Amino acid sequence: MIIKDKAIFIADAHYNTQRTELYKLLKLLQNETLFVNQIFLMGDMFDFLTLEIDYFKKINSDIILLINELSFRYEIIYLEGNHDYNLEKIFPSINIISRMNQPLYLKQDTHNIALAHGDIFTPLSYNFYTTIIRNHYFLRFINFLDSNNIISKYTEKKLMQKKICHKLNNFNKFIRKRIKSYNSFLPTDLIIEGHFHQGYRGKEYINVPSLACGNQYMIYKNKQFSFNTL
Repeated sequence: MIIKDKAIFIADAHYNTQRTELYKLLKLLQNETLFVNQIFLMGDMFDFLTLEIDYFKKINSDIILLINELSFRYEIIYLEGNHDYNLEKIFPSINIISRMNQPLYLKQDTHNIALAHGDIFTPLSYNFYTTIIRNHYFLRFINFLDSNNIISKYTEKKLMQKKICHKLNNFNKFIRKRIKSYNSFLPTDLIIEGHFHQGYRGKEYINVPSLACGNQYMIYKNKQFSFNTL
């Protein structure tokens, strides 16, 4: 797999009824108002989505349908985030990259490029937590307990109230640490992540801007990465 010319990278849309940027962008792709050759969904496209929880599949059905329609026209690579996972059966025609299979390594010309949502190289406590919340049987049990969608609606409300857009202090220092973590695993020329909502573009590290926070996405064209505004 390579990154094709005119590939689009979309990260951290956190779609809900109050954050609808993802719907607008996907409609531009559907109508070919915005023409691309390949789509990378960098995780956290939804405030929450997983196969096992019926309520969130229902309220996100329009976006699910749009993405599945686009998958018959474009190659789509979906890197699962910490808000959207267990997606293979929801998006059957899409190349789903689970957290356990991230980073995704691509060879671009002579360069090694690593792609991930970003919630990797994390403490053991987080790794344990994220394994539990992805467990199929645990989630089906939660769905069984979710009488009248009480649990789901409470979760939805809390996610809507969460402040997700802020600048991180000492982000350059943080980037150096990320590069070191990746290179200790496998030498990498360029890292592309979402998750952190910072919108940073450098020679060795790119943090794809959050669509929800900055109304921006990234395009790869003529061997260059650029941030574009919706």
